[in-house]
Amino acid sequence: MLDKLSSLDRRWIFLAITIAVIIPFVFPLGLPIKVSQQTKQFYECIEQLPQGSVVCMSFDYGPGTRVECHPMAQAALYHLFTRRCKVIALALWPEGALFAREALREAAKETGAAEGTDYVNLGYKAGGEVVLRGAGDDLRAFFPNDIDGRSWDSIPMLKGIKGWDTIDLICAWSMGKPGVLEYVRVVGGSYHRPIITGTTAVTAPEAMPLVNSGQIEGILQGMRGASEYEVMLKRPGAAARGMDALSMAHVAIAAFIIMANVIYWLNKRRDRRNSLVGGGA
Repeated sequence: MLDKLSSLDRRWIFLAITIAVIIPFVFPLGLPIKVSQQTKQFYECIEQLPQGSVVCMSFDYGPGTRVECHPMAQAALYHLFTRRCKVIALALWPEGALFAREALREAAKETGAAEGTDYVNLGYKAGGEVVLRGAGDDLRAFFPNDIDGRSWDSIPMLKGIKGWDTIDLICAWSMGKPGVLEYVRVVGGSYHRPIITGTTAVTAPEAMPLVNSGQIEGILQGMRGASEYEVMLKRPGAAARGMDALSMAHVAIAAFIIMANVIYWLNKRRDRRNSLVGGGA
């Protein structure tokens, strides 16, 4: 038995971990999640907004980090729409405009928010920080139409919206550059607008000094942050299931490590015993 376990085909290990990851998506486990202070601050920034507040949500991530950033966006849109806030979505990344369309439609279906009245998707504009500075006093100068070509003046919720001064909160989903750092420099530094963000776990350390200094008022860090936010909203979703899957994968890996060490110890014990018996003979 020890020899068979020692030479176990690694494909069985891959299969076991695959099963451990799939199970939580089919049968959600609902493992307890402790909410961090940063996530609480993020939640409170939205919770304290008066009804009718206008939030600019920037979708600055691509397919590679969708699994971390998209659940954050979906949860935040649900939170904003249930708070009767209005959302202006835009993107400094090409793929972001399409992710914005997907997230807005999903949230609207769940909450009953109406396009043009409760939210608008202004689409993608190349230029990064140049766009943010150029649109400072007049967003329409860089975003004259929405993603579907409707003119600014034909969209009811944009009435009265000028530059960053008319936006109540910036929410940036950021996986790199351009992203939240550009919003802090331009919109936070020059127009003193409050900023919250959701980042990938890898880029979160880059944003934390800005959180600690108060330049960013709340942050969701990777899938863990998204799952904490879902817990606070009492709306477990993709991030909570993802954390269950990660936990199960970690348990499986730890079990294999323990098993490997036990097998190694038993093999050493057997070899030592055999050497003693052979020596005595």
